[in-house]
Amino acid sequence: MDLILVSIICFLIFLNRSRLKSNFDDSSRYLFYILCFSIVTLPLVHWPGSVINNGIVLFIKGAIFYFFTVSLVVSEKRLKLTVFVFVLCNLMRVIEPLVLNITSGYLGSSTYLGGGEFAGRLSGAPSDVVNPNGLAFIIATVIPFLHYVMAPINRFMFSVYIILMPVLLYTMALTLSRSGIIALCIIALGVWIKSSHKFMLVVVGIFSVFIIYVNLNDVQKDRYFSIVSDEAQQSGTAHGRIDGWFVDLKVAMNRPLIGHGLGTSREANWNVAGIDRVSHILWAEVWQEIGVIGLFLFIFYLKSMVKNFLQAGCLVKKNLYRSDFVYRCLEAMQVWLLMNFLFSFASYGLKSYEWYFFGGLSVVILSIVKNKICVQESHVQLGSEKPEVFQLARKINRL
Repeated sequence: MDLILVSIICFLIFLNRSRLKSNFDDSSRYLFYILCFSIVTLPLVHWPGSVINNGIVLFIKGAIFYFFTVSLVVSEKRLKLTVFVFVLCNLMRVIEPLVLNITSGYLGSSTYLGGGEFAGRLSGAPSDVVNPNGLAFIIATVIPFLHYVMAPINRFMFSVYIILMPVLLYTMALTLSRSGIIALCIIALGVWIKSSHKFMLVVVGIFSVFIIYVNLNDVQKDRYFSIVSDEAQQSGTAHGRIDGWFVDLKVAMNRPLIGHGLGTSREANWNVAGIDRVSHILWAEVWQEIGVIGLFLFIFYLKSMVKNFLQAGCLVKKNLYRSDFVYRCLEAMQVWLLMNFLFSFASYGLKSYEWYFFGGLSVVILSIVKNKICVQESHVQLGSEKPEVFQLARKINRL
C-alpha cells in the first residue's frame, strides 16, 4: 500500500512539473547510484531474491523521502508545515505507548538482566514498528526541534515545551535504551556549545540529572551504569554490543567489495556468524549489504548533506536574525545531525527514512536561505533610492 501511495505522489509531482523547482544537488545522484549499483550487482550477490523482494523496496521507501522533500517543500511556508507535522507525528508515536503503559502496563519488549532475570522495556505502540531503541531515537529526534523551533514561538509553546520535556525523559527511562541516553547527552552537548548561557545550562543540567537519578528504579540505574561500569549487572550486554561490532565487520569482510545484497544484513549475519539480527552499526550494515563501493557512495551522500547544512549555517549567521524560523530550524537540524552521526554506531539505518528526509531538508533549507538573502539584498538596493521602501523592508524582515 505504501508503494502505491509513493507511486501516486510521484505521478502528481510529474503531472505538475511546471511548478517544480530544480533543487536537486549531488546528493540525488549518489542515491541514484546506490540504487543502480544494487540492481547491477544482482547476479553477483548471494540472495538476489531477497534484494528484489525486500532490499530494493525498503530502500526506495526510505530514499523517496529525499526526493519528495526536495520536490514539494519549495517555500518557507511549506517548510514550517513540514516541520510541524513531523514533530507532531513523532510526539504521537511517543505518547501512545506511554499512555498504554500508564493505563494497562504495556511495555512491548524485554531485556536480559543476567542470572535468568528479565526486565520489561517500553517499545513503540502495538501498531508501530519501532523497538525500544527506536522509540528512544524518536525521542532524541524530537527534542532539538522542540527546543529550537517550537519553544521560542510564544509563551504558550514554551509552556508546552516545559511540560513535554519531563514526559519525554520519563518515556526514555522506560525504554532502558543506553544508546538513547548517550544520544540525549550528545544533544545536551550540542545545545550547550551553541548557547550563550553556558553556566546557566550547566546548573540546569546538574539539577535535572539529580532529579532524574533519584526517580530511577534499581533496574534502570544498573542499566545506565553498565555504560561506564563493569560491575553493573547488565555490563555483559554492553560488552556484547561492542563485541558485536567486530562480528559485524567480520561478516562485511566475507564479501567486502560488492556486499551480500541490499537488504540482506540479517541473512548475512545468520549465515556467516550465526546471529539472527540486522547489524547494529550503520556503517557495518551498509558494508555488509552493498560492499565498500556502496559504502563510499553513501558516505559521499552524507558529505553532500553536511556540506549543505554547513553552508546554510554560515549564510544564516551572517544574514538572518536568531528569531528567524529558518535560523532556528537550522540550529535544530545541526544538533540532530551531530546526534544521529554518533547514534549510527549503535543502530542500523540504510533503509530508514531519517537520513534521506534530512538530506532533502538540507537542500531545501539552503535554497530558502539563499532566496531570503537575495530578497534582502534587493530590498537594500531599492531602499537606497527610496528610504521609505527600505524602512518597510526592515519591518517585514523583523516580522
